[in-house]
Amino acid sequence: MKARITINITLLFLLTAACQLHLSRQDPPPEPDRQPRIVNPLAVPGQEIRHPDTYSIQLFRSGSQQSPPIIRLDSDQTLTLRFDMIETRSRQFRIRLTHHNPDWSRSPLPPEEFMEGFAEATFGGGRPSTGQRPSYRHYEYSLPNRQLRMTRSGNYMLHVRDYETGEQIFSLPFFIEENEGDMNLRVEERITPRRDMRIGHIPKTTYIYPDFVDMPQFDLSFYYTQNQFWGRTREADVWDVATPGEVFFELSRDNLFTGDYEVLPLNLSRLDRIGRQVREYRPDEVPPLLLLDIDIQGLLNASRQVPSGRFGRPNPDLDANYGNLHFSFRPRSAIGENAAIYLAGDFNGWAIQNRLRMELNPEDSTWHVRTFVKEGSYAYKYLLVENGEIRDLALDDTFTRSRQEYISFVYYRDPERHYYRLLKTGSVRSN
Repeated sequence: MKARITINITLLFLLTAACQLHLSRQDPPPEPDRQPRIVNPLAVPGQEIRHPDTYSIQLFRSGSQQSPPIIRLDSDQTLTLRFDMIETRSRQFRIRLTHHNPDWSRSPLPPEEFMEGFAEATFGGGRPSTGQRPSYRHYEYSLPNRQLRMTRSGNYMLHVRDYETGEQIFSLPFFIEENEGDMNLRVEERITPRRDMRIGHIPKTTYIYPDFVDMPQFDLSFYYTQNQFWGRTREADVWDVATPGEVFFELSRDNLFTGDYEVLPLNLSRLDRIGRQVREYRPDEVPPLLLLDIDIQGLLNASRQVPSGRFGRPNPDLDANYGNLHFSFRPRSAIGENAAIYLAGDFNGWAIQNRLRMELNPEDSTWHVRTFVKEGSYAYKYLLVENGEIRDLALDDTFTRSRQEYISFVYYRDPERHYYRLLKTGSVRSN
């Protein structure tokens, strides 16, 4: 018996050695993809749209389609979520919430500390479109509700997954504020020679804090966001607590916002309306193909006022149509070999998506891409990506003087539960 065991062990050793020798003689594994990952500065970490058939996503304070997704704690205010799926079948979804710090890292609170109800809720069914080509289903959801009710203020992320497969559909940020204290905001304009003579904006805020704040210089922190691009939120690095009961805070000159930030308007109230932006309409295709006028750098029709909201105004009616829009862009100079141009806008949540990477036609030095867009009004922009870095000012026009929106956030570090309460928000527009 001992001899048989010895032989078996010897055979096992020889087989293992042979496998290792065989593996060592194989070709080495392929080199990992060293293409630099694109970090989208317009979105916060975790904010994404994954499912390719999801369009016209919106998240706003109910009753105001262009409002930021900010509601007050323990109030009657609610958020409305809307989106379409380009398909005929009905789906069910799971919705889950996570609580975050001002920098969008996860807060220390477990779900039972910031929510009442269930860990997640379900919704679905949707409403089918009325004979459109392509057909789609429209979904709506409102929160808080009996299933999901937020009990703490702060930054939140809303996650939507397919009920059956668990597949992530999209995630979006929103905010719950307490409306504690009073706030006054204004915007100061500066010319910045070191930034190609572009206009700079410095938002300034005076905040009268509530009585429970004992040491504002340690307990409070302050942030600003421009045009609801939550990934561009900046912490105030200049502040003063000399006056009892109030704090003054602002951004330093080295940390200011671009005051002439440009976006391009897209007015698509009807697909078949040939005119200023649509030069050709082909209804025989599914969906109908719309050839837009070529956007030429130096002749761009930038919006004089950056629209509120970052989801545009897609038509929520079930008889609204989708079109396959053909965008064309001609930059002022050639784009380098290590660079690419992406289309981003309200219609895709300002995500950097491979399907919206533009292709160059070398014959006329024009870049092209197509995407589905629903009837409505939107803003969009051409983004230069070079070595993994987004240079969203590189393809601007002539520094259009436009109005910008700024939102101010005041956070309080709770001394007992060690999470960030969102005490107050406020907004102001530049002149």
